[in-house]
Amino acid sequence: RRKMLEELPSAIAGGSLDVFLQPKVDLGTGRPYGFEALVRWNRNGKFVTPVDFIEIAEEGGHIKALDLSMLDAATSCVAVWNATKGTEYSLSVNISALHLLDEHDTRDLISAIGNIRLPLDLLTIEITETVQLADWRRVSHAISQLRETGCRISIDDFGTGYSSLAYLRTIPAHELKIDKSLVAEIETSAESQFILDAVMDLARSLDMCVVVEGIERKEQVDILR
Repeated sequence: RRKMLEELPSAIAGGSLDVFLQPKVDLGTGRPYGFEALVRWNRNGKFVTPVDFIEIAEEGGHIKALDLSMLDAATSCVAVWNATKGTEYSLSVNISALHLLDEHDTRDLISAIGNIRLPLDLLTIEITETVQLADWRRVSHAISQLRETGCRISIDDFGTGYSSLAYLRTIPAHELKIDKSLVAEIETSAESQFILDAVMDLARSLDMCVVVEGIERKEQVDILR
């Protein structure tokens, strides 16, 4: 962990963090309508996944620089693709909730969003609640400022970590992204189906669209559709 912590700043500055694009698919049509940006660290010839270094980046104070670097790289990639191919794919980018706790950090994020090449109505900022948020009023105000830029807001990984009904009530989001743990057993578990159904009803009541992570089998697709 110490070695990774020492190497992260040069990895962020030197371009060894790569963008992978995962498709977001409309279950009604079966066609991709956009992508989620995923970061991979090309470290010593091997790809390191976020689960192995994002927490270290947060603890070491590097997550904000990492997020802004990925925002720039991923939006540039999709903007070039759309311009070249005549498409209008959207893009979702994960942002640590730490950007929302300090007004200066929020301004830096808003400034970075204002400089991207992708139309802002095609950008979704996913808020990952990897740290417990104590100042709900501050966070809600920060997200309202993000919405004013024209981008969309998504609550990521709902069903894990600190996510709660209070979080849904406080965060003015457009999208609710359900964690894959809630769909892993929907083919065989009536309880899983009931919980998922309740969460989707809640999202509809709050006028939020729903994205479900980790769909890997046709049976899951059929149930979710």
